[in-house]
Amino acid sequence: MTGDRLVASLRELVREHGLEQVSRSLHEIGGLDGQAQDAAPSSGRSAQRAVGPRVKRKRAATALERVEKMDLPSETADDVVQLAKRFDEKSFMPTFGDIAHFCSVYDIEVPASRSRASAIARVFSTIAAMSAEDIRILVDYGAFSGPARLGPISDAIARRSRTQA
Repeated sequence: MTGDRLVASLRELVREHGLEQVSRSLHEIGGLDGQAQDAAPSSGRSAQRAVGPRVKRKRAATALERVEKMDLPSETADDVVQLAKRFDEKSFMPTFGDIAHFCSVYDIEVPASRSRASAIARVFSTIAAMSAEDIRILVDYGAFSGPARLGPISDAIARRSRTQA
């Protein structure tokens, strides 16, 4: 019952003074002294939202930022960093499909969220655990880098056909 009276009183105040003014006043009463005045909502449905300062979401770490925090062996560090840069530039695993394919090849659980960012930790911890030779193959041949690059394959076929002739 008390909640109904409160809502009715607030509705009356909003009609009389406007939502923005009522929100400012509530912020002042709450001890925020207008810190979140600019964040005061202006739509009708937002009157039901809790009053208080908005919380900024943290930006997800890039692949390069994650890799730079990892303790990598010196023989693989440069290659893993290069793959992380390519990942961020979307030239290594440019689509979620490429990530899902990588996960299936290396028997890793595919992330539930279909975003590239959600897969960074999983993908790069797997890469970091690979041998230097396997990482080098990922770098040199562009595996999991979107549509197949046929240049190296056609070169190999040409070399082989020359040796057989």
